[in-house]
Amino acid sequence: MTAQAAPMTHSSPTTPEPASLRRELHLDGIVQGVGFRPFVYGLALSHRLTGYVLNDANGVTIGVQGSPAQLADFTHELRELAPPLSRIDSFGARELPLDDDPDFDGTFHIRASQQQSAATVAISPDQGMCEACARDITNPADRHHRYPFTNCTHCGPRYSIIRRLPYDRPHTAMAGFTMCPNCARAYEDPLDRRYHAQPVSCPDCGPQLTWRNGEGQGLANRDAALQQAASALQEGALIAVKGMGGYHLMCDARNESAVARLRVLKRRARKPLAVMMGSLDEAKLHVEGGEAEWALLRSQPRPITLLRKRAADPGTIPLAEGIAPGIPYLGVMLPYTPLHQLLLESCAIPLVATSANARGSPILIECEAVIAELGAEIDGILDHDRPILHPCDDSLVQWAGGRRQTLRLARGYAPCTPSLKTAIGQPVLAVGAQQKNQLALAFGRQRIYSPYIGDLHSLPMQQHFEQTLDTFCGLYDLKPKTLVSDRHPGYLSHQWAKDYCATEGASHLEVQHHHAHLLGVMAEHDIRGPVLGVAFDGTGLGDDGTLWGGELLIADIKGFERVAHLKPFRLIGGEAAIREPVRQLLGLLFESHTPDEISALDLPVISQMPVERLNNLHQLWRLGRNAPHTSSMGRLFDAVAALLGLVDEPDYEGEAGLLLDAAALRLAPDAEPWPLTFSLTEPAGGPLLIDWAPLLAELLRQRHKVDTASLAAGFIRAIVELIATLAERFPAYPVVLGGGVFQNRVLMDQLIPRLESAGREVLTSEILPLNDGGIAAGQLWFAIHHLAEPGPAALPAVSES
Repeated sequence: MTAQAAPMTHSSPTTPEPASLRRELHLDGIVQGVGFRPFVYGLALSHRLTGYVLNDANGVTIGVQGSPAQLADFTHELRELAPPLSRIDSFGARELPLDDDPDFDGTFHIRASQQQSAATVAISPDQGMCEACARDITNPADRHHRYPFTNCTHCGPRYSIIRRLPYDRPHTAMAGFTMCPNCARAYEDPLDRRYHAQPVSCPDCGPQLTWRNGEGQGLANRDAALQQAASALQEGALIAVKGMGGYHLMCDARNESAVARLRVLKRRARKPLAVMMGSLDEAKLHVEGGEAEWALLRSQPRPITLLRKRAADPGTIPLAEGIAPGIPYLGVMLPYTPLHQLLLESCAIPLVATSANARGSPILIECEAVIAELGAEIDGILDHDRPILHPCDDSLVQWAGGRRQTLRLARGYAPCTPSLKTAIGQPVLAVGAQQKNQLALAFGRQRIYSPYIGDLHSLPMQQHFEQTLDTFCGLYDLKPKTLVSDRHPGYLSHQWAKDYCATEGASHLEVQHHHAHLLGVMAEHDIRGPVLGVAFDGTGLGDDGTLWGGELLIADIKGFERVAHLKPFRLIGGEAAIREPVRQLLGLLFESHTPDEISALDLPVISQMPVERLNNLHQLWRLGRNAPHTSSMGRLFDAVAALLGLVDEPDYEGEAGLLLDAAALRLAPDAEPWPLTFSLTEPAGGPLLIDWAPLLAELLRQRHKVDTASLAAGFIRAIVELIATLAERFPAYPVVLGGGVFQNRVLMDQLIPRLESAGREVLTSEILPLNDGGIAAGQLWFAIHHLAEPGPAALPAVSES
């Protein structure tokens, strides 16, 4: 089927005042797919202007004619009253001659879209259901009543359904759905809120639901499909549900056996699962938060929001403990499509909603793949026939240190498209890190941060990386001339960039991992430095060949000086140490203890280890065989969690930090954390060394005398005081915090007030992830300034007091 084409022109008679000016305006930013043209149309009619508005490859172009006062009022309101999902990045104007032009015929009309050059317009992210559409699906008198794909210009899919620009229906996954007369009228009426809403549809002409078994056989359609899926969930079933950016696996969030079954299927022993709740009131039965957190949860992007768990009220069935075992937070989201809203209303239970994919694979977007990979293990598939062209995970956010923190940039927020103040001369591609990979592109005045891709450890994820890149290069007809990557030669992203540059003759830049962490924060705040950067994370390749991760850098957009770092220790077994925190703990203990002395410490995580294995690990440590040095604060977190008996074999990255958080939060409100401290040493001619040895010795002395909560809280407090002390030594710079360690909420809730109370400016990422998801943005920020001002780093002399 072919979509009905919109008429070339929409007109309405006007009675303009005697015109004395004719002007053409051009706007770029997020101005397509967000109701901008009907907004302009209505505004022009209200000011009795003649002219036109159209979409083109670079944004929106408006021709207007009227008196100077009319044009002034129109231009002011154009900026001030723009649609809620729009964003104007630039606003250009030029005078036109008052000649005989058929576009100025006494009417104001909407012209058909044009594409005569390479596209630069920003792509809007998929958006959660708006309040007006939510009312429509509950209104029996509305033709969209209980229709799961209801949307308008203020909500619904964008990125996940676009094939090419400009964003018009024939260029989307909706091209195969012919509009019925009612939808066509709404689509063609500039004063209707569904005017040129590209996914517009209704029960008579749009996508439809199908309930299938695990083999793909259709069992029911339309509302019957929804009801059968809801009944299955109520009975404890595990099903796949096709959403906006991919399939979810869903089950009753109160059913321990269903959750356990889901975990087996996902091969995720303890990694927290998200829960979709039907309303804010329902969420408040299971989690607690402040107004800022509730605002995040119910905002239109509808992200997964991490909130503190609360005990269920009497009479409320508690959620399954297996959803987020052992940690104090629960990831909650509200329905973001009419389908989700109707499903939750029909089954009247909170639902686990996690991406339908095997470990190490991207979220699935096609029913055939769900059947092939998961069909034998699930009880049904709630499917529909609107194609998903680009997979997009759910975004993940939290409130930490008094500000929003994005942990995963995806649906609702990405593509993220901040503009540049000055255009760059050639397309640039930043390929990000190995873990939590995201891409970043820049061309002209446009930056694009892709949705979250994931860890590039498997072939399917590497293919997802390339497909995401192809999507953006195809949409904008780009061929990057400069690529920028991490310096680590083992990163797939680095290798890909190197191969691309060799094949295509492009330039290849490299940025040190922790410098990129800080640059990502600087890019978000549009600053060039210098700053005092605190980069605390897992590991990244340092300039000296060791693995960094506990760094203080005086940094700007050209380079950095390492002014302090955690005292290095060995990771016994390299990558194996990350999977076994006991190896990290031994890497610390072997610095001051023999194997016999370590055995005598009676640490549970070590006492269960055979003596022969302990001696073998000591031999590896002594010889330095596959035992690289690291200065990682993230690895120190792992070691302390192992010492306190909180973790043996982590199930997911960051589990040790979450368990330390959980332990610290058990400290009584009127109790003080146990006093633990780092010490600072000043080697001649080198950076300050942050010595963990005194802290480790005190933990060993007190572990049987002091409760774990006090020691965990003391460890986090020690890091807060360490950063505050180091910041005092470099008072001339704003403090920038970057790296995954700063996702620790207990740490951030103490650290930011501590620094700000000392009068320091503290910068963190709020839109971009602080973890490796922000690396590409930092790499891009470096490349943009390298191309603009090539040359060596030129940091000022470090000011230390």
